[in-house]
Amino acid sequence: MTTATPPVSATASGNQRLGGAFHRFWGAGLFTNLADGMILVALPLIAVTLTQDPLLVAGLTATRFLPWLLLAPLSGVLLDRVHRIRAMVVSNTVAASVMVALILTLVTGNLTIWALYAAMFALICCETVTDPANRLAVVQLVPARLLDRANSRVEGGRLVAQDCLGGPVAGFLFAAGAVAPLLGIAGSYVLCVALLCAVPLVWRRSGPEHKDADAGGETESAGSEGFWRSTGEGFRQVFGDRILRGNMLCNAGMMVGGNMGGAVMVLYAQQDLGVPAVFFGVFMMSMAIGGLGGALAGDRLITRFGRRAVVLGGYLGMAACFAGVALSVAPHTAFVLLTGAGFLMVVSNIAASPYYQTVVPDQVRGRIAGVSRMIGWGVTPVGALAGGMLGRIDLALPFLVGGVLMAVTALLARRIVTETARRVDLRLTEMNEAASTGEQDPETGTEERAGETGAEVTGFAGENTAEGRQR
Repeated sequence: MTTATPPVSATASGNQRLGGAFHRFWGAGLFTNLADGMILVALPLIAVTLTQDPLLVAGLTATRFLPWLLLAPLSGVLLDRVHRIRAMVVSNTVAASVMVALILTLVTGNLTIWALYAAMFALICCETVTDPANRLAVVQLVPARLLDRANSRVEGGRLVAQDCLGGPVAGFLFAAGAVAPLLGIAGSYVLCVALLCAVPLVWRRSGPEHKDADAGGETESAGSEGFWRSTGEGFRQVFGDRILRGNMLCNAGMMVGGNMGGAVMVLYAQQDLGVPAVFFGVFMMSMAIGGLGGALAGDRLITRFGRRAVVLGGYLGMAACFAGVALSVAPHTAFVLLTGAGFLMVVSNIAASPYYQTVVPDQVRGRIAGVSRMIGWGVTPVGALAGGMLGRIDLALPFLVGGVLMAVTALLARRIVTETARRVDLRLTEMNEAASTGEQDPETGTEERAGETGAEVTGFAGENTAEGRQR
């Protein structure tokens, strides 16, 4: 990939700090991610104490995906109409209230499997707001030159809190009683809210996220149109734009391929690789460990090799790792390959994330993120079902077929990846130049300025971005 200017990451010096506001925001994300990780272990453990019906227990997993399939676009409309960090405060407060209600149901002896279903559905409904808001709001808290570093911190924190710590912590607390992990989950949500309230941006009256009258005509009209019309606009934006549509389909293909193997992982690890059941949890931490390494190295890799190489190389590398797992004959070989897959998944996500944070117009970012997430999560059961059917033939086959599908997807999307990376680097360079000169952003007509911490900046409306002009 060639651009008129070097990747913007290269301009960030090692001694520049992300600032106190970002770190409070990041800490809040750690607690909500820890709670999310605990939910995925605690609620199934409690379900087993209520019923031994495999279908009812498995239904919790299906319930986990339903809100993303049904509500993600609507959550996106909401995030385009309200202050995104305040939306995180509200969603985490609601999640904490749901956990308090579940705790009361448990201690009074009225807990049923249907109450667990309702709690899981309500909690993931909150997550459809919290998770995209957490990613979109980062650009409001750090200057453009530090965005890759900030995304690395956010992604690394999520992996550590949700994938590494959440499950073991929930299991340890469950040994002390079923109510203990529920108290831990509720407490994590409360701490998240407390830290978010300490972010100065939450209390500002004006700003591009607030959709106030002074935010600009385009944003005003977006906020005043009907809710369902706004939802349809999100679909039109994604499916009507070549880059957004291509990225969405690429993500869907990667999700389907990756989940083919994930669906039979527990059987493949124990029956083919000989991983003892007691060590399966440790074996499953492989991708999270690799992902943590990717979070630490992501911005440096983008600076050294370029955004396009990191994204496309990450996709192809993941495909090779999953195919390699199918050919593994020893658990340590598969562990190393899965660690590599986790590393490559995270660095490619970090390199691709700024497109939705900067190039996509601000007034439709929530809707575009919601529609894209709905498709991405919506196809996950398709990959799992296909993996289960292939697993009936041979447990290694889902990994091999999934890896091939991921490689084909990445190669078909190579031009989309190239154009996405070019636009991101160009946009970040423009934002950096505007911030360094104190002039108005050339794309949005808004001035970027440092906040109290020296790292906090205002966002931009994005109404005249390259993506908007193309539309």
